[in-house]
Amino acid sequence: MIVVSNPWIAIGALAVVGVAIPLTMIAASALIRPSVPEQGKRAVYESGEIPTGNTRIRFNIQYYMVALLFVIFDIETVLIFPWTVIYRDAVSQFGLASALLPMLVFIGVLVIGLAWAWRNGAVRWVASPRAETGRSAD
Repeated sequence: MIVVSNPWIAIGALAVVGVAIPLTMIAASALIRPSVPEQGKRAVYESGEIPTGNTRIRFNIQYYMVALLFVIFDIETVLIFPWTVIYRDAVSQFGLASALLPMLVFIGVLVIGLAWAWRNGAVRWVASPRAETGRSAD
């Protein structure tokens, strides 16, 4: 069995292996893969479709609003989980009010933010004009 006296040698060896493996795989794939140059592969869209129209498409801002609200409340759950894990120990060490008040303030700020977003229509999904005309024809 080999005993390494300096831990930096093991770290250096791991770094060398970590760099050598991907470089070896890239070199091997460059040598093995077939090279068939085609005009379609050099096109902007590789699907073979001929692009038509303007490449700038207007997206509804509602998608971004819903995504941002999702991220905010996703982070909320990530921040609340560790607090729930240590809640019992925190109550025994600091008391109920000192352990509960910061989380209630945090959740309160998020509820106020959600109420503001709801009031301003950030969570209301906007139907497309096509769907509105189809619904009114029924």
